[in-house]
Amino acid sequence: MSHQSNMVSGHGAEEVYDQKQKVNAAVAEADVGPPSSSSPPAAVPDIDISCFVFPEKASEKDREKVICQVLAACTDFGFMNVVGHGVPQPIIGGLLAALSEFFKSPVEQKDTCMSSSQHLTNRGYIHYKVESVNAFFDRHGPRDLRESFSFGPADHQNGRPYGTNTYPDFIPNFRPCIDAYYAEMERLEKVMLEIFTLALARASRQPLGPGYLQQQIQPNRGLMKAGWYPACEEPSAEDVHLGAHSDWGPFTILLTTAPGLEVCVKSEEGVAQWRSVPVIPGAFTINVADQLACWSNDRFVSCVHRVAHIASNQPRISVPYFSTQILPLDFVETADKKVVCICAPGERPKYEPLSVRGYLKRNWEMYSPKGGG
Repeated sequence: MSHQSNMVSGHGAEEVYDQKQKVNAAVAEADVGPPSSSSPPAAVPDIDISCFVFPEKASEKDREKVICQVLAACTDFGFMNVVGHGVPQPIIGGLLAALSEFFKSPVEQKDTCMSSSQHLTNRGYIHYKVESVNAFFDRHGPRDLRESFSFGPADHQNGRPYGTNTYPDFIPNFRPCIDAYYAEMERLEKVMLEIFTLALARASRQPLGPGYLQQQIQPNRGLMKAGWYPACEEPSAEDVHLGAHSDWGPFTILLTTAPGLEVCVKSEEGVAQWRSVPVIPGAFTINVADQLACWSNDRFVSCVHRVAHIASNQPRISVPYFSTQILPLDFVETADKKVVCICAPGERPKYEPLSVRGYLKRNWEMYSPKGGG
């Protein structure tokens, strides 16, 4: 386990607003500290999960080792670099090529794919500097220096009940590249949910079946949001590519092409500071998010993070896949099951049972921007 202890994040109080205050307090403390460039990178562990991806080739000892590694990462500051995931490199390369061609296209063409709200989330294209995490957290500060394009499951992936994707008809083969990568993310999501379940069972000493968390998120699906950060050789010291936040869902699977991701952790002296997350070729960066922190009764850590504005002569592409961020448009209220904290024997839950839908709805209402800039 790293010497860097857990920072803020995961909901440590019942009220969502308390979480917003905790995130902002951590950010304020880290922002006056030393820049990440003067500190060593965050000690993000590299974890090979191939024994879960290809279980027929693995032993129980292999699986136990991964569970222990993931549990240690989850209870430290919630980030890990995962290899052995089985996502073919041609699918990753095809996705990045398709997205690069789209974002380099004239704005008039990109506008044909403009975003639309689809039940607590967005699909489609969003212009540069339209979004503002700072405003979302009622913080003063610049808007996000990125443009984005979001996707859910395609119609042929049983996605019709969840809304509709928009694809640019001016880029050949764009749709199959996006859909193939999304399918791989759903497969990897299922693998990680099994590993997180087994890690949570060990931490709480509860007899959870391997499919427990997978059952909790159903019937919801993941949101894939590609971000494009333009090249900048002389960035402003006040700008960030993406403002500091914690993710809402159970966890996030991130593909990125360049450095920039930073986590807010405490040093050995107990001072909050920004540390860079290394980019490992061939790996996905996976982080615990707020819902998994709640499920674990705050044993697992949902860490505050941001994307720093780093000098580069090349644009940066990042593609986070947010588990459980798209809800079916047509649902039966009585079937909207409540998610409960997984507690150790004798431990009291910190959170009331709340459905995934209720959780997201509450957050959207509580986090609606009231200021910033």
